[in-house]
Amino acid sequence: MQKKPIVLLILDGWGLAPKSKFNAVEQAKKPNFDKLWKKYPHTSLSASGDGVGLPARQPGNSEAGHMNIGAGRLVLQDTMIINRSIDDRTFFGNTAFLHAFDHIKANKSRLHLMGLVSVNGSPHSDLRHLFALIELANAQKQQKIFLHLFTDGRDSPQHSISSIIKKIRSHVQKINVTGDIDVQIVTLMGRFYAMDRGKNWNRTKAAYDCLVESRCRRFPSVEAAIEHSYNAGNTDEYFEPSIVEDDDNKEQTRVKKNDAIIFFNLRSDRARQIAKVFAQNDFTKKNNKSFTRSKVVKNVLFCALTDFGPDLSSNLVTAFPGDDLIGTMPFIMNRYKQLYIAETEKFAHVTYFINGGHADPVFAEQRVKIDSPKIRSYAQKPEMSVYKITDYIVKSIQKGTANFIVANFANPDMVGHTGDFEATKAAISHVDNCLGMVVAAVHEQEGTLFVTADHGNAEKMMDANGEINVQHTTNPVPFIVANHDKSIRLRKGILGDIAPTIYDYFDIIKPDYVTGKSLITNHK
Repeated sequence: MQKKPIVLLILDGWGLAPKSKFNAVEQAKKPNFDKLWKKYPHTSLSASGDGVGLPARQPGNSEAGHMNIGAGRLVLQDTMIINRSIDDRTFFGNTAFLHAFDHIKANKSRLHLMGLVSVNGSPHSDLRHLFALIELANAQKQQKIFLHLFTDGRDSPQHSISSIIKKIRSHVQKINVTGDIDVQIVTLMGRFYAMDRGKNWNRTKAAYDCLVESRCRRFPSVEAAIEHSYNAGNTDEYFEPSIVEDDDNKEQTRVKKNDAIIFFNLRSDRARQIAKVFAQNDFTKKNNKSFTRSKVVKNVLFCALTDFGPDLSSNLVTAFPGDDLIGTMPFIMNRYKQLYIAETEKFAHVTYFINGGHADPVFAEQRVKIDSPKIRSYAQKPEMSVYKITDYIVKSIQKGTANFIVANFANPDMVGHTGDFEATKAAISHVDNCLGMVVAAVHEQEGTLFVTADHGNAEKMMDANGEINVQHTTNPVPFIVANHDKSIRLRKGILGDIAPTIYDYFDIIKPDYVTGKSLITNHK
């Protein structure tokens, strides 16, 4: 018998918070969500901090959110694993790091530390890891260290790079008591360029050209580069690739033959694209419509902090490779015709991350990626590609080509990151329109719709200081069960409880290692 459709819809960045002037979720017109919230069983879920395996009080993020949702349990995140290794000092004996230093010593070459620098709580990096790497370099008697810093402006305040650099310099002073190490900030560039994940290769090329050929703006000091960027109207996210050099270090700032790079970003989704340019020998051939490198830097040892996926594993060394999770949602829902769909910006999250780190389908599940708009800011098009995603979902339900669907609507998060309040309100309304279409299609087939989010964002567009807030939040997220049965009762919980709730509701056997608990308090 044909199974009735089950849809898990993840409204990315849709948090719950009291109504306020700068809560875009509550200020937007969203009649379909409001109707579901009023009519069907619902609750709130923790999506941040230790509720998703992150440090306490740290805002949630899409990687942690989707991993916990897919695993059906609390998943300890890489940042916590690395922090513990720093605490117990195993970090300083990590074989991947030591391999990088051996490479430098054997080739009499240089060390480059590259990555995003943010205030506390970024999902992509942690200053503590950079500080530990500098300490390790000092212990290895690596006297000269070149820093290539990617400026944030999304998971940090929009103009915070000066305070972050001040913190870095202060830490270097503390550990450099003998004055033996020389830590130089030699490039600055916004994550818009260095951390693109949408195959906007022109952005990646601009970052690469600056790193290896100094083909970018030049400034005599970090302060001059920052002043120029801000005077040009850029936030940290859009900081144009810039090199800091004077007569003393001219030509020394580039990544050169035989050097070593340690890339201290945590998440692979925004790190892979720039890593490929350095690590893949046949980069242009493997990446359609990318670009031809004007200079290929040979024999560079590239060390990643975390696992960047099997297609890069032979081209770099990984300090904390991690283990793929077993028994994630695609495994357990194997008797269903599965569809996982999102637009480019969140495709990795509904596939690789929700699948527990498995790069390829595990049970012939269908994966569909809808292209995100190729524009500078999603505030220009707050609907993004949500209508195309919705059209595909509705047709799949109607045709019966899929009866278990996991979909991500990226708009609240991606438009929320722009800081444009009106555009974010519009994004919420577009998502709500599409939510209504999905509800209608599911209920027409007597199916069940689960609505949730992976973390908050759009519900807090201004911080306590009156500054525009573009960061994720620590607010809870919604969970709604919408079908004909309105009698169930739901408790509060965590994202890791979503999958067990689905299994419980449909009498699907849950393995012992799926340790999340059903949110339903009165089932059977």
